[in-house]
Amino acid sequence: MKPKILSRRDIAKFECYLRQLEKSENTVEKYIRDVNSFFGFAGEKRVTKDLVIAYKSKLISENYAAPSVNSILASVNSLLCFLGWSNCKVKTIKTQKQIYCPEEKELTKFEYERLVSAAQRQGNERLSLILQTICCTEFV
Repeated sequence: MKPKILSRRDIAKFECYLRQLEKSENTVEKYIRDVNSFFGFAGEKRVTKDLVIAYKSKLISENYAAPSVNSILASVNSLLCFLGWSNCKVKTIKTQKQIYCPEEKELTKFEYERLVSAAQRQGNERLSLILQTICCTEFV
């Protein structure tokens, strides 16, 4: 079995693969940037799941936001699948979606009234009615 050492040639083939999938230019650039960053971390080391986990830990320790870490890992995992190294893939960071909106993002009664009156001034009765219907119990 061939050792799993990442090379520049692997990355070039991966870039061609992404272009064949008709990924957007921005997507290709981002994936290649992320993969090159991983390549810089891995160096000449054999790619293992433990190495990818160490890279994930490095990103977290450098205070990358969870969505950024997940995005980078998606790029790296995609490369690993392309190379047939799926057993080295790692899980993304679990993030909990906020069920409730933070209080500072909630509309005040004054802001609500401004929205309704702006809709009415612009002759957008439908929007005005929708706003009133949605918020009618909120400010009573």
